[in-house]
Amino acid sequence: MRHILLTTDFSENSIHAINYALELFTYAECEFHVLHVVKSSTFISDDLMQSKPTESLYSELISDAKVKLEALIETFKNRHNNLLHTFEPVVDYDNLIGSINQTVTLHDIDLIIMGTKGATNLEKIIFGSNTLRVFQRCQISVLAIPANCPIKQIKNVLFTTKYHSAYKLKDLNILIDLAEHYDYKLDILHITEAKTIDSKQHVVQQELQGFFRNINHQFVLKSEITYLRTVLDYIRENDIELFAMMRKQHSFLEHLLLNHKTEQIAYNMQIPFLMLAFKDS
Repeated sequence: MRHILLTTDFSENSIHAINYALELFTYAECEFHVLHVVKSSTFISDDLMQSKPTESLYSELISDAKVKLEALIETFKNRHNNLLHTFEPVVDYDNLIGSINQTVTLHDIDLIIMGTKGATNLEKIIFGSNTLRVFQRCQISVLAIPANCPIKQIKNVLFTTKYHSAYKLKDLNILIDLAEHYDYKLDILHITEAKTIDSKQHVVQQELQGFFRNINHQFVLKSEITYLRTVLDYIRENDIELFAMMRKQHSFLEHLLLNHKTEQIAYNMQIPFLMLAFKDS
């Protein structure tokens, strides 16, 4: 059984992401932990500013959110009617990252799935700030679902690599399981200014060849300078429906966060984005 963490703030994009997750894992036995974090701003009032919240007041403040979350879960149960799926509501009063990391530890979570609003204009980066913080500060794999991403069967998947570090099978388990189970076609893309890969990179490529042996896959080399633009063009030109990468092998997030002047992004990521996490043990 997979233990999957779903986050919701009751917005349309978070509900869309949950529906996407339930469809994606239709044929897998899963326990979904549905997390809602009550924002501290919800509690700010004249009364609270004058007194220290008690345990009973805390319970009262989150009770409405718990009722709302349980009602939302019932709608998912009724809509999908899947006997393989169970749900556990989780309501917390904390910062988002703290709540997620605590839930991951307590329930041995395998994967986080969350919605993202995406870019709204050229001044914005591809992902919302919450999604980026989860990518950076949570130590397990994260699947981000854009609000405008249609719920449909995935066929073509892109995985990017620098071939700099050896992989472990457990680092790639989520991607491999999905690809094998749903018969994805997997493109392994390496972007470099060089025309070829060196001997050390070739060793890493051969390791990936072994890991992906039961998957329809191909290795692709693009001799380009600009990583982000090349990835986005490849996604568009090859009908890619899921983009996956390993967190510690790329400076992709740094491109998104720091490189606005040279990378004015006129694209909106319209496909699911799987950030795979290296596991140290």
